[in-house]
Amino acid sequence: MSDQAPPERPKTKAFDLLASVAAFAREHAIALNDPSLVERFVADATPKLKEALADPTLIHGSRTERLFEATVLSLGRFRLLKTEDIGRVHAADTSRAPDFRIVLDDGEQWLVEVKNVRSKEPFKQDTRMSAAYLASLQTYADMVGTPLKLAIFWSLWNIWTVISPDRFRRPKGGLRVTMKDAVLANESGRLGEVIIMTKPPLRLVLGAATDMPRSLSAEGLANFIIGSAKLYSGDVELTDPRDRKLAEVLLFYGEWSTEGPLAITDGGEFTGVQFVATPEEPSDQGWDGIGWASRIFSRYYAAQTIDGDQVIQLHGEAAPEWFAPLSDWDFKNSKLPLLLGLVQAPAPTGGLSVGQVD
Repeated sequence: MSDQAPPERPKTKAFDLLASVAAFAREHAIALNDPSLVERFVADATPKLKEALADPTLIHGSRTERLFEATVLSLGRFRLLKTEDIGRVHAADTSRAPDFRIVLDDGEQWLVEVKNVRSKEPFKQDTRMSAAYLASLQTYADMVGTPLKLAIFWSLWNIWTVISPDRFRRPKGGLRVTMKDAVLANESGRLGEVIIMTKPPLRLVLGAATDMPRSLSAEGLANFIIGSAKLYSGDVELTDPRDRKLAEVLLFYGEWSTEGPLAITDGGEFTGVQFVATPEEPSDQGWDGIGWASRIFSRYYAAQTIDGDQVIQLHGEAAPEWFAPLSDWDFKNSKLPLLLGLVQAPAPTGGLSVGQVD
C-alpha cells in the first residue's frame, strides 16, 4: 500500500468571474488592486442577482437553454457542441449571436437559437419573433456562413422541435410558427431524435431476500429486504445490460402509466413487489409508443431541476449512454422489442417515417 497522498485536483480558475469584475472596475474607474473593489462589486451585484432570481422568464429561459444542451449531449449525434453567445464579438454590422454552435456527425454546422414556449391553451401553441430580432440572428449567421436554426421547447407538451426559420418568415420579416407546423418541419432527427415504440408491459420486479424476514400486512404494507431486481418485457426477463438499461429508462421516464408497488405472492407467501408500465390506451397492433427520446430525457431533467412549478436548478445531468446505443441496436437478438420512428429532415411538407432497422 502506498503512503503517498492522492494527487490534488487542479483548481478551476474563475475566468468568468474575473471578467465580470474587470468590466465593473473599468466602468467605475476602479483599479483592480483597489482594496474596496470586491466589496463594491458585491454591493452592486447583489440587487441585480436578486432581481434575476425573481424573474421567472429569465429563469425558465436559462433552464431551457441548459436542457437543450443536455438533450443534444444525450441524443449523441454530434461532433462538437459549444456555447456561441459568450465572449466578446467585434463585427462590422449589428448582430446577435445565437445560443449554440453544433457540428453534426456528418460535419455540417448549425447555429441554434433556443426558445421556450408555454401558451396557456394546450391546443393553441404558437410563438412569434420580431423582424428585428430575427434579422440580428440572421446577420450573425450570414457573417459566419452557417445556417440558422431555431430550437423551440413547447414546454406544456414537453416537445422539442428544431426548424429552419426561412419556412416561417412573415411578409414583413418577422416569424410566426405553430407547434403543429413546427413538428411537421422538425429537423431534430439530425441530432438523433427518434420516436420509441415497444410491446407492453414493462415490469420491474423486486424480489424479497429469502434468507431475511419478509411479510405483508393486512393493510398491504410490505416489509422485506430486496434480494433481486429483474426487468421484464412482458414475461421475458431482460438480461443483456443494454436491454436492461433502456427498459429501465423507458419504465421510469417514458409516457406509459406505471402501477406499483404491487405485491407478489407465491402459494400465499409474499415474495416481492413489482412496478408495471402500460400505455393508457393500448393499440390493437401490439406496438405502442412510449415517447420521443427528447421527451423521455426532458422528464429526467425535470426531476433534477423542477420542484412543483419552481425551478430549483438550471443545470441537470446529461445521459449520453441512454440513446446512443439505438444507432446500432441489435434488433434480431435483443429481447426488448423495439420500433423506432425516424424524425427525418423534411421536404417542404415535412413528415415522419417509422421503421425497424434489422
